[in-house]
Amino acid sequence: MLSLPALILLAVSAPVHAGTIAPIAAANGAPTSDYYEIQPGDTLWSISSRFLNDPYAWPQLWSLNEYITNPHWIYPGNRIYFRLQDHLTPPSATPEMMPEPAVRVVEREPADACDFPVRYQEARAATPMLAPGIIATDDDLGLRGKISAADEPGTLLGKPSYVYLDIDDGDVKCGDNFSVLERVEKKVKARGEVVGSMYRVLGEVQVIRVDGNVATAKIRESYFEMVRGDLVADHIPVALTVDIRPPKDDLEADVYARLGSEEQILANINETVFLDRGTDDGVDVGDSLFVVERRDPLAGRDEPDDEALPERVIGRVVVVRATPDASTAIVVNAARDIQVGQHLTTQPNKSEQSE
Repeated sequence: MLSLPALILLAVSAPVHAGTIAPIAAANGAPTSDYYEIQPGDTLWSISSRFLNDPYAWPQLWSLNEYITNPHWIYPGNRIYFRLQDHLTPPSATPEMMPEPAVRVVEREPADACDFPVRYQEARAATPMLAPGIIATDDDLGLRGKISAADEPGTLLGKPSYVYLDIDDGDVKCGDNFSVLERVEKKVKARGEVVGSMYRVLGEVQVIRVDGNVATAKIRESYFEMVRGDLVADHIPVALTVDIRPPKDDLEADVYARLGSEEQILANINETVFLDRGTDDGVDVGDSLFVVERRDPLAGRDEPDDEALPERVIGRVVVVRATPDASTAIVVNAARDIQVGQHLTTQPNKSEQSE
């Protein structure tokens, strides 16, 4: 079986096989349809490179094709839609609905010929998203116990199975809702100090029976597979609805941790990241910040930013949870990978603006 890094490498480097645009391209070379039928060997990376002249546009392509649950796995015969207009208008396979070739929509012209364009400024009202990551101490989480057994013979558990909870705190009653957690990292540091452990919220359970220190619960929601031994804590909302606003005010932050795999090197849209600034610094739920960098994209991942270069916007995050000294955010746009240590701001190249 291939490891995760190997699968990701295949997704990036798989050869592109000849495919067809349906219907066939017009005489001027512009697509007469806004979808492409996936061929064997295709990846989102190769399709973006081939048709949009920009392999790093694959996250936008993925965001318009919501049926694709894992961007590393696409299947021949399915369709990839190219209608890259805005986030409020869904993709369509009707040719007349696409006024311009997709490549002209993706390649945004600079508003000012003397500067990089500032990307990712559109607003999105009532945007649903999942925020399954949290950093907290055991006391903050309200840990109650763990899953000790289940009514299923398989190792992996999910909705709508029943599980048995070994409860440390006897104050549990029928109808209570709890979250099931996996501890991803024990000691996470921000600003040089340990701020807690990182957890992934795997799902939600509801108690239907209590027998002493054993509670029977039904799995109401499963975001990831659960196993016996996973932790149970007070309920943590994961499915959130947030109004995404353009970056405003004057906010700065750094990414001090991320929930995704460290081996993942592709853009991390929908991933949970943790910022080292909170409400005491002016950060609030719904705020969005630009992800910026000062570097050549071909530079090594471990090389520091080049301070001689200007800040270029490569993504955006939106804050979904905030405490006085830290916050949790979801990556909503990304042209490249978002790493620990990445800088965020609401005013790129602020020093130039004040001159």
